[in-house]
Amino acid sequence: MFLDLTNKYKILIVLISLTLGISSCVSPSQSQSEIATSVAQTVQAQNSLTKAASIPIATSVPTLALTPTPSVDPTHTSAPIAIPGCTLSAVLVAESPPDNVLLKPGEYFWKTWSLQNTGTCTWDSSYKLVFWSGERMGGLDSYAFPTLIAPGETKDVSIYLKAPEAEGTYTGYWQIQSPWGVNFGVGQANAPFYVQISVSNTPQYGIISVTYELVRNPATGCPVNVRYRVYATITVNGPYEFTYFWAQSDGNNSKTDTMQFTQAGSKTIWREWMIGRGDSPNPRWMRIIVTEPKYQEYDKAVILNNCP
Repeated sequence: MFLDLTNKYKILIVLISLTLGISSCVSPSQSQSEIATSVAQTVQAQNSLTKAASIPIATSVPTLALTPTPSVDPTHTSAPIAIPGCTLSAVLVAESPPDNVLLKPGEYFWKTWSLQNTGTCTWDSSYKLVFWSGERMGGLDSYAFPTLIAPGETKDVSIYLKAPEAEGTYTGYWQIQSPWGVNFGVGQANAPFYVQISVSNTPQYGIISVTYELVRNPATGCPVNVRYRVYATITVNGPYEFTYFWAQSDGNNSKTDTMQFTQAGSKTIWREWMIGRGDSPNPRWMRIIVTEPKYQEYDKAVILNNCP
């Protein structure tokens, strides 16, 4: 009986000691159940961090559309792209150098597009010119717009490129990218605009096109005299000099003149024909004829007398 009582006292002393040891490690206000809860939360947090570290971070890779066609007319008003509170559209007004400019292998050159902002957003430096497809010609993936282009404004956007080393014809397509990642082009089809070059070790420079525009003055009506002005735009693929004259269907040809280009580009000249009321209703025409260094007759600009 004495021994049992002694053992009970010993057990009681051990329990008291354990209680005092635990209480010395925690604050008086923290219970054992709170300690257990804190430990469980710590383990859960460690497990969560481990899992988060093992989850791969998704990266956004833009998908580029291929095979845009250079035959799309880029001069029409583009189809708008609906964006909440904003419309994105553009028109290609002009470009330099012209398509099929003739370059030597590895030759550096500037490509300039004259773009009109026909949307409702102002293009700032957060907008980019982005490579779309085709031949990169040493260009970067993207170029930030260097200046503001407000709705309705037309400004030049230029990049520095390099012709490939191999001979051939190359085309590179580009688009505009908004700050929220929407790509858009020009014209009714919203098509990419492009740079097209021909590379040759022995370039043969010359005229690559002659186009006409006819302007009637006045635009309507039949006054005593109607003036028809024919604008001829002559485009060359490199440095070139030639002699030409205006030929007319009535034989009233112009004198010969010389035109000189120091680089690929276009120049526009004009000539006027006055038709009086009662003159012959037969069609008339003008055309450019090059005499030197190589004789070449170009298409006719036809004038119809709608006030005979």
